Amino acid sequence: MRGVRGLKQPLAVAPGWTKAPAVVVLVIALTVAACDSGPDRRFAAEAARPADVVERVNAPGTVAAAAQAELTAPAAATVERLLVVDGAKVRPGQVVAELSSEQVEESLRQARAALAAASSLGAAVPSLPTDQAVAALGDVQDQVTATSLAVITSLRSVAGTLPEPRRGRLLARLDRTERQLAATQRRTSEAVRLAADAVEAQTSAMSRSLEAATAAQRSQAAVAVAAAESQQERLTLRATLAGTVQLGREQTGGGGGLPSLPSLPQGAEQALEGLGGGGGSGQEGPVLRVGSDLDAGQTVATIYDVASLNVAALVDETDVALVRVGQHAAVELDAFPGARFEARVRRVAVAPSTQSGSSAAGGVSYQVDLALGKELEPAEDGRRPAPRVGMTATAEIEVRHATAALSVPGSALVGRGRWQAVYVIEDGKVRLRTVRVAADGEDRVAIASGLREGERVVSRGAERLRDGQTWPGS
Repeated sequence: MRGVRGLKQPLAVAPGWTKAPAVVVLVIALTVAACDSGPDRRFAAEAARPADVVERVNAPGTVAAAAQAELTAPAAATVERLLVVDGAKVRPGQVVAELSSEQVEESLRQARAALAAASSLGAAVPSLPTDQAVAALGDVQDQVTATSLAVITSLRSVAGTLPEPRRGRLLARLDRTERQLAATQRRTSEAVRLAADAVEAQTSAMSRSLEAATAAQRSQAAVAVAAAESQQERLTLRATLAGTVQLGREQTGGGGGLPSLPSLPQGAEQALEGLGGGGGSGQEGPVLRVGSDLDAGQTVATIYDVASLNVAALVDETDVALVRVGQHAAVELDAFPGARFEARVRRVAVAPSTQSGSSAAGGVSYQVDLALGKELEPAEDGRRPAPRVGMTATAEIEVRHATAALSVPGSALVGRGRWQAVYVIEDGKVRLRTVRVAADGEDRVAIASGLREGERVVSRGAERLRDGQTWPGS
């Protein structure tokens, strides 16, 4: 082909053949193009070489306080006093608000009345005629039992509005309370029966039986009083941790408050614990003020411990197995483009998140909590980034590291899963070889086994090849 490339003089053309020069030029052009075609540039290869590879998992999340506590109304109430303002710093035990509640006062009044009735009956029964004593005893028992059952019914009606696991805990406590109440009723009924049977047999035996019955009633009524007094004490809301206060909002819609509690049965004090959330902590209305009406369970104030911040990230189920406590991460905030913060994994959830729905891949996600650290890179606009609770974040968690490991470009991998493959060029042909991945980085992949340093692998166009095919690239 050298003669063709070195051709200087025009070819002789036979007389009368006017199109010959054009044909000759076309033949020369095709011949030159055929000689210069070279390798197919859709394919490329690269030798396997050592490199540092870091595999990262990306996960969306939000900034959260290291700890927070909600102070809620124990019953339908009114804000009597507010002793803090929005954004105030508080210490544990500090009074945040004082509430007043006609419902709680009525519950306490009725519980005390039941106790007074049971106490007065204890002195009166022995001196009454037998039939009147037994009737009086039955009347008081009916009063105490009715008030106790009313409280249990009220609490059960509220249980349906509570989120799990609070609902389960409340229902379990109510079940225990009902069993205790039933046991007390059986003992009292047995005492009444014995008293009636003993009328004709022995007056002293009747008195002892009646005294046992009234003692049981007094004990039950005393527990109701103690529970009602405890509920009254909880109308004074105190900070449970040190932090910054954010006051709740007035409810703009209908609320599901706790029904009227005529008195509280045995165990009701514990049953009332954790009723926060029933009235919600909606942020639609204006900030609470003195005189604001509250539903049972409505949030009066939330205390945030912002001395340190976390990022609650949602990691896809396909990646969460690689995440471990203590791993390093970098966090970016949507509010401060360009800014990056260091972070470290402090917790990996055991169960999937119930708030995230399906992940981007169609599966479930698991919450991973990261402790937010110092700033690594400044924001693009020069602002000093100041993370706040609730800001949207993206976390890059470093899940696997490979230092000076044999590596290939990520585009060389063929297949999916832990065991993948690459095309290795051997004697002018491509051979599909299985490899095990040690770390899958952004651009390169660390190979744990199946490949030797210096072997050439297909780095571009692997998806177009088949095992044993002649290598079409350079």
